[in-house]
Amino acid sequence: MGLTNGATNNKGLSFWGYTKKALDIALHPSSVNQSYGVGDAIAFYYKAAIIPAIAAAVLGFVLLFAFGSIALGIFGAFSPFLSGIAAYAPALMGIFGAVLGLAYVLLLIPIGIIVDGAIYHFFAKTLFKLWKNDISKTITATMYATFPAMLLMWAFFIPILGEVVAIVASIWSFIVLIISMARQQQVSGWRAFGGILISGIVLSIIIVAIEFIFLLPVLSSTSPAISSYCIPNTGFVCSNTSFSNGVISAGVAQSTGISMIKSRLFFVPFGQNLSTVDPSYYIGNFSTNSLVKVKIGGVKEVNNSVLGNLTLEYYTSISQSTPYIKVLGTFGYYG
Repeated sequence: MGLTNGATNNKGLSFWGYTKKALDIALHPSSVNQSYGVGDAIAFYYKAAIIPAIAAAVLGFVLLFAFGSIALGIFGAFSPFLSGIAAYAPALMGIFGAVLGLAYVLLLIPIGIIVDGAIYHFFAKTLFKLWKNDISKTITATMYATFPAMLLMWAFFIPILGEVVAIVASIWSFIVLIISMARQQQVSGWRAFGGILISGIVLSIIIVAIEFIFLLPVLSSTSPAISSYCIPNTGFVCSNTSFSNGVISAGVAQSTGISMIKSRLFFVPFGQNLSTVDPSYYIGNFSTNSLVKVKIGGVKEVNNSVLGNLTLEYYTSISQSTPYIKVLGTFGYYG
């Protein structure tokens, strides 16, 4: 196949010839000594990818068309809507499978060649000085590493087998990347591996740092809510709870359908009962679906925490002498 010669040896090759040459490179990366410019590398990739892309599109269409037909045949009997779209849905799913195969081979992989090659080159060559040659060599080596995934893309659509093939292609690609990068950059295999590994580690650290920077304001803003909570009982709501300087603050509501008058909300620590506690907030008329902001003062912390029930005492008529008692919800705070 003339793998050790320059790019000019590719002249006159058919698309099938380019595909066979890509397979030879993937199988024997150590024998390749070609050095393309970035444009040459991408051009070679596209010529080699035409036949695998068509195969992926055809198989993607056939398998998703069949899957759509079977699924709609099963579920269509239970749903008039699914039964109505059964005529054209399998074709749409098949078209989606074909487009997915084409997009992966002809769009996503080439973009990955440029992006991954630039990342490897920046860290391994520019930043850490592990490699010797220019970026065209890095792009060429990165292109070679995509050949296993490109050549086997058609198999990814096959259930179960596709998962196995994807794993094999990933391992194969990584091995090709190390060997071809060592060849293109004229360094040892360990030096090539080190540059790839360092690039991955540093990039991961940068990504994690960026995510942390963006998440920090969110984490900071939610920390007060994490320190206190209220779990309401059925028919009640307690929200926006907080505890500070002995005061429990919350928004409470009820949807029990009961007209509550002369209502008072108590905080009853676990292990105590309503008759022995004093901290409370007088609500008065506590109507259904009306939110009331309450503040219960004089609450004491025990071991830097406050745990107990928000207990409601209320009447349903002016003449009633003995109040009703209901637990609105459970409140907790950890200092």
